Amino acid sequence: MSNSLMRDSVEHTVIAVVEDLIQDWGLDIDEIDGRAKLVADLQFASVDIIQLCVALEQAYERKFGFQDLLMKDGSYVGDLSLAQFAHFIESKLTT
Repeated sequence: MSNSLMRDSVEHTVIAVVEDLIQDWGLDIDEIDGRAKLVADLQFASVDIIQLCVALEQAYERKFGFQDLLMKDGSYVGDLSLAQFAHFIESKLTT
């Protein structure tokens, strides 16, 4: 699979998982894309981000070590886009 096809596939999966998680939250979001930020745009709380990580690991049937994405220099990252999640997963799938 080419890098661009893999990137598109991973981003599509991340978006689908997020849509499944938020379908019952009653948010008024027209369309979710890779630029969507978990906290600012989708109103995720820290527990929701953990649920997302678990759901993505289940979708791919593998552990990704999301702590490497969620923490920098001993502190939690403030907000991440869906594209950042997809890029992280893609990098783990290709190593």
